[in-house]
Amino acid sequence: MDHRFIFMDNLRYALVLCVVLQHAGNAYSPLSWWPVSESEFSLVAGWLTAFLDAFTMPFLFYIAGYFALQTLRRKGPASFVKGKFKRLGIPWLVCILTVCPALPLVYHYARNGLKLTENYWDLWLEVMKSGLSLDVRIIPSMNELMMRNQFYQRYMWFLSLLILFFLIFCLLYTWKRAWFDQDGQAMTPVSSSISRSLKILAAVGLLTTFLSFIAVGAMFFLTPGLSNPEPLFTLGNVIQFRPSRLFFFIIYFGLGVLSFRNRWIERGLFPGHGMTWTIAFAVFLILFLYSRDIMLNGPEQLRDVLGGPLYFLFLNFLCISTLGTALSLAKKYWDRPTSFDAALASHSFDIYLSHYPIVIAFQLILLSFPAIHSGIKFGAVALFSGVCAYLASRFLIKPFPNAAVIAIIALSIMMVALIRV
Repeated sequence: MDHRFIFMDNLRYALVLCVVLQHAGNAYSPLSWWPVSESEFSLVAGWLTAFLDAFTMPFLFYIAGYFALQTLRRKGPASFVKGKFKRLGIPWLVCILTVCPALPLVYHYARNGLKLTENYWDLWLEVMKSGLSLDVRIIPSMNELMMRNQFYQRYMWFLSLLILFFLIFCLLYTWKRAWFDQDGQAMTPVSSSISRSLKILAAVGLLTTFLSFIAVGAMFFLTPGLSNPEPLFTLGNVIQFRPSRLFFFIIYFGLGVLSFRNRWIERGLFPGHGMTWTIAFAVFLILFLYSRDIMLNGPEQLRDVLGGPLYFLFLNFLCISTLGTALSLAKKYWDRPTSFDAALASHSFDIYLSHYPIVIAFQLILLSFPAIHSGIKFGAVALFSGVCAYLASRFLIKPFPNAAVIAIIALSIMMVALIRV
């Protein structure tokens, strides 16, 4: 029987809370495409959102890959795919029809003196018509999507890409089952060592950096005039992601599958030497933040030559060092059951589903209070959004999933009826 590490579930809910924290800080960072954008930025929010952006989603793909193989073995391919479409596909469809179309409305409202500029029904139809165009292209600017009321999956991109990963993984498992069904339990343990941990750090860091640079270079080559190294790519509007991060997600998902298949955690192979990972994390965090400062505030001649490439290089190494450090510390100190952790872990997915509109709502409310410091707003939005998302999951989404869907659809209908210019 497969052993399930408690700390992996705990890390998953911690990462979801990191996503909440990152989205809470976006309004107070220099991100002009975010629906609610404050004129006063918070230095803490800017640094923290950049740090969380470096590792949160690759880490979630790692955990998804780690649990994918054991679920596939237990359920079989047909039930596995059916379960993923039910658990991920239905929420994805509901949210892109209700939550995502409302965000351009907020975008225009926040930038027009808190005044409505168009009927919500007209806007919803415009967004859906854009979605049905089935575009396959690079989108250079997020602002282009928002200003022109174009279809954008927002945080639902994660679910759509994850479904695709699960489908491809299931096909590989069906085709080459022997690759995945070797008995990792029989493999011998290894002693953690500095050299082995450094080899993993270098291998993953260099591989993701190299492939990501190739992806960015290909985008610049294929898209004349492109200046943004991390634009959005839309594949028929069903799959949307940043190509610069795609190999991140593929490699970390695969790393999770291999971690489970080969019992790397049980054997001590990965993460391995905890102190090595912790020191590497500290070093690359400093280098990452320094390169970000060059990219944003350094001399103009250094920004493109050094700032961007160095930033992305250190981002890749920061990501793998954060993964190794988190796994090391969590395995040692967080693999014990508590009612608090169990409650948050059981609601992590629903917190992810519900947090986005809650974050936007709190940011929009606080936009009317310019006297409050942006750092205080950031903290308030993060705290109250996390609490409200948990309460929404505990008292509505998890016990009454059908009622939750009906409620959000009813709210959308009310917006169509009431939001008219």
